[in-house]
Order: sequence, then structure tokens, then C-alpha cells
Amino acid sequence: MDMKAHKYIQPIWLFIILILFSCGQQERSFVQEVSKMLDWPENGFYSDEIMQSVFDCIRHNPQSLEYELKDWPQHMRIATSDDGMVRAYSLEKSGFEGNPSLGFDCKTMIQYRSGEDVFCEVVDGFDGYITSISLIDSNNYYLLESFQGCVAQGIFETYNLYVYKVENKKLYKMKGCFVNRYVISDNLEQSLNDHGGQLDLERLENSVFIYNKFHKELYVLKDAPQDGESLRYQQYCWNEQRFELKKYDTPKEYRNNKYYIRIEQQSEDFWTYKCWNGGVKHGEPNLIIKSGTKQYWLYDNSLISYDEWFTDDESSPLGEKYIFCNNGFRYEYYDGWRNGMQREELFVYNEKNEIIYNGSLTPVN
Repeated sequence: MDMKAHKYIQPIWLFIILILFSCGQQERSFVQEVSKMLDWPENGFYSDEIMQSVFDCIRHNPQSLEYELKDWPQHMRIATSDDGMVRAYSLEKSGFEGNPSLGFDCKTMIQYRSGEDVFCEVVDGFDGYITSISLIDSNNYYLLESFQGCVAQGIFETYNLYVYKVENKKLYKMKGCFVNRYVISDNLEQSLNDHGGQLDLERLENSVFIYNKFHKELYVLKDAPQDGESLRYQQYCWNEQRFELKKYDTPKEYRNNKYYIRIEQQSEDFWTYKCWNGGVKHGEPNLIIKSGTKQYWLYDNSLISYDEWFTDDESSPLGEKYIFCNNGFRYEYYDGWRNGMQREELFVYNEKNEIIYNGSLTPVN
């Protein structure tokens, strides 16, 4: 490097350092100003005037959307979207002291970027405070999660999901964004109540709702996990405008040396059985049976219907049983934990209810 180039590089680095130092100073000044406003009041409650002053301070500092806010005061909760374009500031009158409740009597202001500008809007209608914000897709839809809870002779927690969209310098709450079978709602609520104090709270952290942006799938915890139980979720799919509860199973395929089987859901309540002889899927199936049913078996070996499992949050199925009937013959396929081990088995019964075939198969990935 010649001396002339070196002479210009030094001032550039100095300029960058000065900018970073200046930004750091601005962030510290902003945090200190808000912290001073949130000095704990003698009566233990923030007045409406104090809360409004804090929101005004944030509104007058639009550059704060870019701050990391690592030293943010504990009496105010913040949540920032994964793309850094939306942030929620939640302030509770009791300062999130949480004894015995948390998230009650909150006000939330949403700060968001649209184009080159940053806007702020106090949003009503949240139950509790905002805990997370996720970008749903490239059309500026965002998934906001709120939390509210208390401890009083048990643990009571309520989580809610909302969908908002940033467009043309406006923040819109989207309606009818959650479809669960026959119910369409503006928000998705999950309440976890346990009077015995057996909730495994550590395992619930960031697990009540999980959104997979790549697959555009939302997983919702079905019920409160007890000690030793696995977490179970219901799955919703984003269709560019709303989350719809996934109704159809992914087709399953199994094979052995004799048969190649494909089981696929043909409607909300029925399944189709397709079978190729010789253990290879080639051409048209040798046998097709429609209008099959599906059941689940539980720890006590009892069976419940697909519809019962779909709507009953208390069920914990160990496996699945498919039943297909054709000209007096009955085909039963078992998939799951059975008789002390993982099994994928096919049973075929004749008209006299005698087993004429029983074989294990291997899942085809």
C-alpha cells in the first residue's frame, strides 16, 4: 500500500469510529431518559400521564428502532421482530412486578418502519404484553404473541396470537386470520391452567407457539405438559392471508418384499389404501380401497376416533390404526408404539374374521 492511499484510509476509519461513538451516546441518552421517567413511583403504580410521557419520548426518537436496547429498564417490556422492522413497547401500571399477576392493565405501543419513515401507534386489544414478533412472509405480515398470567392456588397463563400488516405507512390488524375447522377468529388463544402446580414452566419457554418461516407453518401447544410427558402441537399453515389448521395428513408409504402400500387422506374423515404387489410402486396400484377410517390408541389400549383426537386436548395417542373394508375383507394397518416396541404392521382378515396375512413393513422416506 502506498503512502498516499494510507493517508486517506486513516481519516475514514476515524470518521467511522466517531459515528459509532455518537450512535452509542444517543442510545445511552435515550435509555437514560426513559429510565428516569420510569423511576419506581411511591404508590407502586404508573399514572396514565407517566405512561403517555414514555410513549411520547419513544415517538420523538424514531432512530430508537435501530437501537439494541440491551440496558432497557426492567419495568417496561420490549419485543423486536426478527427483521428489525417492528418493535413493541409494553408498559404495565404495576411495572411487571408480577405478584401475583403479570401482564394485566398493560398499554402497548408499536413502532414500525414503512418505507424510509418510522411510525408509532398505541394499540388496544392485546391481552397482556407482547413477548415476540415474527415476520410471517415477504408481504410484511407479522405474527405477534402476547402473554398474561398469574399464580393463585395454581398456575394460570394465557397466550394470544395476532396478525398485523405494515402497508403504506399504516399498521393494520388483520381479521379472521385463524381458521380452526369451523371457527374463524381474529386471534388465537391458548390457556394453560393447572391447579396442582405441576406445569413444567421451564419447558414452556418459547414453546407455546412456534412459527417456521421457511415452511410457513405454525405449531401450537395442544395442552399443558406435565412431568414426563412430551410436548404435543397442532399445526397451522399460512396461505398468504390466514393460518388454517392442517386438516389432511401427509401421505404415508410403507413396503416389504410382498407389498408396497400408500395411505393418503382423501377427505376430512376418510382415507384411501393403495397397494402394489411385489414390494415396488410401479404403474397403477393392484388394489385401491377408499373410505377407510383412522383411530388412535392410548396408553390404556383404548381407541379414540380421529375427530376425537382432533378436538380433545387431553388425548396422548401412542399410535395410529387405519381400517379399510373391501368385499368382506378387512385391512388393518398399525403405525406406532405397540406391544412394547415400534411397529408398522398390516393385518388382513377374511369374511370369518380370520387373519389371512400379517406382515411388518418399513416406512418409505
